[in-house]
Amino acid sequence: MLNRRILRIKAMQALYSFYTTKASLIAVVRDGLEQTFTPTADVHDLSDTEEIDTYRKQALSLYDQNLLLKKVEASAGIADQVFDEVSKAIDSYYSQVKSEISRVKKQMLDGTHDLQDVYYKFLMLPGEFQHLELLDKEKKDASRISNNEVWRHHFITNPVINALNSFQPLQKQITSKKLSWQENSNHLKLWYKDIIKTEEVIANYQQIEFPTPQEHIDVLVHFYKKIIFKNEFMIEHWEQEDVRWSENGMIIKSMLTKTVQGYESELEEPFELKSISLNEEEDFEFFETIYDATIKEDEYLEGLISQRTKNWDVSRLAMTDGIILKMALVEMIYCRSIPVKVTINEYIEVCKQYSTPKSKQFVNGILDVLANQLTSESIIKKTGRGLIDNK
Repeated sequence: MLNRRILRIKAMQALYSFYTTKASLIAVVRDGLEQTFTPTADVHDLSDTEEIDTYRKQALSLYDQNLLLKKVEASAGIADQVFDEVSKAIDSYYSQVKSEISRVKKQMLDGTHDLQDVYYKFLMLPGEFQHLELLDKEKKDASRISNNEVWRHHFITNPVINALNSFQPLQKQITSKKLSWQENSNHLKLWYKDIIKTEEVIANYQQIEFPTPQEHIDVLVHFYKKIIFKNEFMIEHWEQEDVRWSENGMIIKSMLTKTVQGYESELEEPFELKSISLNEEEDFEFFETIYDATIKEDEYLEGLISQRTKNWDVSRLAMTDGIILKMALVEMIYCRSIPVKVTINEYIEVCKQYSTPKSKQFVNGILDVLANQLTSESIIKKTGRGLIDNK
């Protein structure tokens, strides 16, 4: 299930992607401007090289000085051509930044929404391996070659797998979303042969003459927990398909195991399909607020942080630390129902996982001081039960 920490992490990753691209755009647009005033035989009269060099130096200087101001003021001594090109370059930069904000946000939201489909697709996996086991049994029966292997093909008769295969709410999602493992069919065959059939717990299960209902459930819980989400070859495959698999896999694994463990054969609907979020509207509103406000209030947030980092240029902070500080401040100011202490503790945990060893103490110190300052200035205002103590 999604929780707020996971949303914070995903927002942090999206913001890291945005700020990284934004920084590179400054250089890319600057390089383009420099190229405009670089003498080339097919464009310029090379007899004017000295003048073009002067224009180039002026253009780059104007770009560097005025980029953050978002516009260039006409001034004496600056040729119209230089003024026009610098103005176009700065406009181009901010246009691309605006597009990047939207692109990254859409990617962030779509990627999180898509986790629901990943959950449905992974519920199909036992049925995929059941099918491979059936083919394996048919092949062995046809060959009539006897061996000492004790493999009773319990996946074929596993009541939990069969219930998943016929569970209409799940099948409806699979059909409507056109979910399939067809593109991974070769991987599935290799995994069945090299991983499933050689795994000790699976092998022991296949040797039981008459598995109990609980043993049928337990083997599927093990299948997800210890094989699908732990086997190094499978993990490598999932990570190639999803760069955020370290977080996404954790969410999906939890949902899958809870689904299987909740199987009750006597009920008309033996499973309860899990949802990514219990309160999707509220969760995604929080998600978007953190992302949008961190970017919108970037200059203000940097100013707050710089006030409390004496003798330390904010631009020299590790990018991750800077993003975490800004996100935490946004949450304190904009999310009035979340206690300040909760926000600080949550972002310290994010620091532990994603930043440098010393970041925990640094972020904790800065946030504690700023929380007290902004609360005393009534910029941080908390509402709701249990939020009287916001220190």
